[in-house]
Amino acid sequence: MSGQTIIGLKTVLYMIPCPIESTAMHTIPAGTLDILHGITHFIAEKSKTARHFIKNSGHPVGLQQIHIVDIDDSADPWQNLLTEAMHKGFPVGVLSEAGCPGVADPGANVVKWAHEKKIKVVPLTGPSSILLALMGSGFGGQQFTFLGYLPSKVPALLPKIKQLEQSASRGTTQIFMEAPYRNGFLLENILRVCQDNALLCVACDISSDTEMIFTQKISAWKKTDISVYHKRPCIYLMG
Repeated sequence: MSGQTIIGLKTVLYMIPCPIESTAMHTIPAGTLDILHGITHFIAEKSKTARHFIKNSGHPVGLQQIHIVDIDDSADPWQNLLTEAMHKGFPVGVLSEAGCPGVADPGANVVKWAHEKKIKVVPLTGPSSILLALMGSGFGGQQFTFLGYLPSKVPALLPKIKQLEQSASRGTTQIFMEAPYRNGFLLENILRVCQDNALLCVACDISSDTEMIFTQKISAWKKTDISVYHKRPCIYLMG
């Protein structure tokens, strides 16, 4: 075993989920909070959001003693932090803005680098909008595909939607997302392309007091006021 490998194994990189809705601290398990409260060095999607979460979690250490570096275009800050952690043996946590880091969120590059340096990576339990939407959709979870964001322009979007409808009809649940301010645009084009008997689930404001998860046929969606989803975080599923 190389010297570098021995150094790397002295620390742990924890992947720490955050509430999808900022006030929903109840979605974070006690065991995850216990580990969070033992960490003072973090790599975050957004440091401002991370500080808010850490404070609301009841962290025993004051924010002035918490060290946070952002995941941005430059890898230097977080690589420097992990290198220091490797040599000094302290744990580091990765925090997304909401949900699970590394899942439709920044963090994968940090984990990849940690594996290359033989740093132990430990994913912790917590909320994921993707899995929660799937659980609430009524669609099959045996086979599913998460596609992230669909094409933003109509000429590419319409055939993509049709492709997803066909894949869903063959038994593979299709999961995707859109920027909240474009929900109306996406829904209008789904209703434009899909057959009336196709099933669509819209999972909105997951884990918040205003959560709405509805699955119905396209024919029913055409009679639904889709403006209620404007600027609200949604996950979409076809099954």
